[in-house]
Amino acid sequence: MLVQDPDDRYVRTAVFVMLSLAAVAGASATAIHWLAPVHRLMDLIIPPLGTVIFAGLIVALIRRPDAVLGIMRAGLAVGAVALAAPSWLYSLEAATTPGVRLIEILPPVSALFVVYLALLMIFIPGRRAYWATGVAWCVIALPVLAYLLDHPAELWTARGSDLLMAYGPVSVLIVVLLPIQRGLNSTIRRLALERNRMESMLHRDPLTGVQSRLLGERLLRDVLRAGTPAGVVMFDLDRFKAINDTHGHPVGDRVLQTVARGCSGLLREDECISRWGGEEFLVIVPHVDGEGLLRVAERLQHAVASLAMAPVEQVTASFGATMVRPGDALDSVLQRADLAMYRAKELGGNRVVPA
Repeated sequence: MLVQDPDDRYVRTAVFVMLSLAAVAGASATAIHWLAPVHRLMDLIIPPLGTVIFAGLIVALIRRPDAVLGIMRAGLAVGAVALAAPSWLYSLEAATTPGVRLIEILPPVSALFVVYLALLMIFIPGRRAYWATGVAWCVIALPVLAYLLDHPAELWTARGSDLLMAYGPVSVLIVVLLPIQRGLNSTIRRLALERNRMESMLHRDPLTGVQSRLLGERLLRDVLRAGTPAGVVMFDLDRFKAINDTHGHPVGDRVLQTVARGCSGLLREDECISRWGGEEFLVIVPHVDGEGLLRVAERLQHAVASLAMAPVEQVTASFGATMVRPGDALDSVLQRADLAMYRAKELGGNRVVPA
């Protein structure tokens, strides 16, 4: 099974890059073999065929991104065949044909074999990666190494030594180091997730789940810097102390959670509600005019008044709404919204007062 990443797009991107590089490598090998002075049939068939197959897998991945697992397996299988075929056929030809030396007819695939082992270790999870690399080594590297060990004269040439290193110690090094690198990546990923969790805790009110005052202030500053039409709505639950005194703080907490959840469901994605403190909330509404801001505030006011929160008979809230004006600072916007909200309370609550 493919190792799952928290972001599936990362996995698809990695497979897309793998297939693209394989297609480029096949196309390059095709060009090299066609330009070579001596043409061998297998060299003229396998690289272009592999290029076509990898290009087809790229198209399949683009059309069916959900099939990334099967496409990845197909790519690895094609790579194994493309590397194993020359290893076996050319080793057999050199071993059975007098005057033919493997180091002269084997294509330059040793570097690709090392890359292939790295891909197996990356894309196949757990112990199956070791089994896969072991099988790949036996299928691709073993015939070449067996031939070289049986022909010392070729083994100690520059090309023979290069093949020995690539199919021997370097392969082992890849298999040993990549799991270590995978472990480091896993640790880094866990640290990043922990950092994101801590940031989320800072940005979310722990009781109600809406955004925290810290994030609300930051977003309001962003709105002020942008200079686009925007407004804020501040509201406070009416007679909330009486709810706590009569029904207890656990009921009061449930009231806050219900109000926060109900109001959040009425807001657009670009609108923000944050708990400002106690039973007070602030809503930031970007890209709105004065009439639109009042409609948002009235919609929230009616929603709060219609929420069912037994054993509390009814919960209402007082709303103050104000547009952001040219030259406004954070304090001036909040002060106008706050004064309008308290004016709504003085008028009996459960209403919206613009400022």
